[in-house]
Amino acid sequence: MGAGYAALFGFRVSSFLWLGGIVLFALASVSMVGSWFHDAVHGNVRGGRWKVEAVLRAGSAPLGLGPRWWFHKHVQLHHRYVGNPAFDPDIQFGVLGRVTAEQTWHPFHRAQHLYMWVLLPFSTLNMLKPGELWAGRKDVVRRAVGPRRKGWAWFLLADKYVPHAAVWTPVFVFLPPRRALLTFLLFHFVSGTLVSLITQVQHNTDLAEYGPSAGGTESLSAQLSRSTDVGGGRGFWYWLSGGTTYHCVHHIAPSLTFPELPAATARLTALLAGTGERVRTHPSMWAAVKSHGRLIRALSRPERTAGHGGNL
Repeated sequence: MGAGYAALFGFRVSSFLWLGGIVLFALASVSMVGSWFHDAVHGNVRGGRWKVEAVLRAGSAPLGLGPRWWFHKHVQLHHRYVGNPAFDPDIQFGVLGRVTAEQTWHPFHRAQHLYMWVLLPFSTLNMLKPGELWAGRKDVVRRAVGPRRKGWAWFLLADKYVPHAAVWTPVFVFLPPRRALLTFLLFHFVSGTLVSLITQVQHNTDLAEYGPSAGGTESLSAQLSRSTDVGGGRGFWYWLSGGTTYHCVHHIAPSLTFPELPAATARLTALLAGTGERVRTHPSMWAAVKSHGRLIRALSRPERTAGHGGNL
């Protein structure tokens, strides 16, 4: 990541180096979020408080993620209520998108299989909005994360914006304004596209299957059926996402670190043999992206009211 940050100033040598620096910085940041930051949010990074805090900051600061809010959003909401439209923030797109048949259909969804692809690069920029101010007031969030002290939302905003400003202020100080703004936007467009693709293929594909959501924590069988693996290898996407290629076992046993996921997946696959359950695996990232496309196209139609997966 340090090399990518340094290369952001490569415009002094060549525009090619500058563009390469942005891409490198975005790749390193997404990889940190998907691997060590993700593990730290789950409490899986061993070491003292300062080591864990350093990992959290290195992963979250460039993209503008607040570690404290991300714990509530990801661990207490997404993992506990995976695929539940009332609680899971990873599928709550409102009128912009419908990824499970349990969500209300809106006329705007008729074209979601076209415009949702255009929105992918804006995902990390969207996360920069001060959503903590109103998300914490929702009854469903209070029910999941419990009551918080007065001023909690403002603390979460500082937790997000101060480190983000520390990363990007030098860029705006030392680069010409137009170049600095372009650097910031291109970084977020690259990282936003990658984060979006990784997130969507983990759950929102036609290989996953959502049934009626529970009123409380979803069962282990729901955790398994609503998650998908990609390729089952340790190639580029494994490195970039910290184990998206082995995402099913992560939802079954989130206390495992991402280097432990391949062996745990092999063991889970063996244990499920003959039970009727399975680890749902896309053969490649391209296949997973196409599966996501089929899902949002099918759910763009109002008649799709059954759980998705084999029912589509």
